[in-house]
Amino acid sequence: MVLRGYVPTSEETLQTLAALRLQSLNSDFSTHAPFPRLEELFPPHQRAERDQRLRGRLREEGASTMAAIVEKWKLLQGMGRPEAMAAYVALVREWPGFGSTLFDVDLRAVRRRRGGGGGQPWQRAALTPLSPQSPVGASPQRLWLGIGAKAVSLYKPGEPEPLDSFCYGRISSFGASDSSTFRLSVEDRDLLFETSQVDEIAQLLNTYLASAGARRPPRPQEPATSPPAPDPTTPPQGLCPTAGPWQHRPPVGSFHS
Repeated sequence: MVLRGYVPTSEETLQTLAALRLQSLNSDFSTHAPFPRLEELFPPHQRAERDQRLRGRLREEGASTMAAIVEKWKLLQGMGRPEAMAAYVALVREWPGFGSTLFDVDLRAVRRRRGGGGGQPWQRAALTPLSPQSPVGASPQRLWLGIGAKAVSLYKPGEPEPLDSFCYGRISSFGASDSSTFRLSVEDRDLLFETSQVDEIAQLLNTYLASAGARRPPRPQEPATSPPAPDPTTPPQGLCPTAGPWQHRPPVGSFHS
């Protein structure tokens, strides 16, 4: 994820991560140590090989980045491989989305559902921050869809904080509308994503939701006139509001657990 640019952090931190990777691979700095290509240490910048005018500038930037990585590598002398790996992971863990699997998606449309089961027509959406309604005619918004053990989050690429996060208790259903369109229903909203990884997203959601259901103790039966007993596993309302027990109601063509 780091090498693909999916960990949003400063260039300085990325250089430190690259130096720690070198220390783990090669131990202390040496001019005789095997030296991997920059692409194996650092996320690549926007490619521009077709533009002859930019090739030279990209080479200069790459050389400057590699020199900065080597200087940081020299400072790690004496650090063993386990220490380097632990320091690497500790840095990456500082990102709140650590542990999530990120998928490139286009948020194509949002629909607000009504209590009676009907809903407003789908609207094309480009939402920052994410909201239940969107301007008609807006272009799709490129996002990262993060699937984690406790929640699903939406990120603007390169931004460390999510635009929105949904605990699994808020997700009412999900599935595939077609081979390249994934639908996620969250409380009163249906979110429509265009992605080439529909299968992978659905399978990962199934896995996490099954795990979350296994950890949640069954609720005792209560009389109709009594309020339900509070669930100690449910986070406070202000941190992660839930919409009641999750039920997988897959639309036609979706993936079953």
